[in-house]
Amino acid sequence: MKNIKYLYTTGQFAKLNGINKRTLHYYDEIGLFSPEFKKENGYRYYTCFQTVQLELIMTFRKMGLSIEEILRYQRSPSGASFAQLLAEKKRIIDDSIRDLLNIKTFLEQKSNKLSMSLTAEYGKIERITLPERRILLSSPMTGAYDDDDFAVAGAFSMRLKSIFGLYDNFGSRISAERILSGDYDSYDRFFAYGRPDIEMYDEIRPAGTYLRIFSIGGWDKLRGVYGTICAFAKEYDLALTGYAYEEGLNEMSVQGSDDYITMITVGYVEKE
Repeated sequence: MKNIKYLYTTGQFAKLNGINKRTLHYYDEIGLFSPEFKKENGYRYYTCFQTVQLELIMTFRKMGLSIEEILRYQRSPSGASFAQLLAEKKRIIDDSIRDLLNIKTFLEQKSNKLSMSLTAEYGKIERITLPERRILLSSPMTGAYDDDDFAVAGAFSMRLKSIFGLYDNFGSRISAERILSGDYDSYDRFFAYGRPDIEMYDEIRPAGTYLRIFSIGGWDKLRGVYGTICAFAKEYDLALTGYAYEEGLNEMSVQGSDDYITMITVGYVEKE
């Protein structure tokens, strides 16, 4: 056996590499990583040169490789097999990062809406300026929320899942022309907001001036809110344009229909 001062006992080698002694024993038992020397009395000794091999195994484990995968690699190690292994794990890591970023975006959207719902006042109108924003649209809907509309909603939901994975809830839109005629129930399509990192979208909600108003309660409250919008536009000589976009703010924390908060934004211009 080599000079004892160049060798490490299991305890010394474990401490040197920040690993548990029991883990070293287990690795030896399964043939994954064994000490350089074993004495007849059972004492095991590692060399300093084995640190590199152990670090590679520990790196593989941090990358998520199973013991079986590492053993399989060790049976036929090569530059090509190592590169293939790294490429596969890099793909898995990239997929995990993308999934986590999607979850982060989803939570940020929910948090922003929930914060807005905490200060919402029924029927209060604000004039705001919004930037253009990408939107995705469902097939046309009847506005009756019947079986046909539920089928449209289901198909739209599946489409959003295929594009975004996780997505914020989608809303409904109704044309300003129908609002002004008092036809508050004739919805046009379901809509959802696009994302800047995903190219797919159907239309652009134009930048411009909008009225924003909140409805608190069930569907019966919405008619009164649309009446308030029309009265406000008439009082201040405003022309409603484009579409009104309805979106729920607190559907994940609502306890009953009376607590449901809907935000409505509709474009306007000042009449000349």
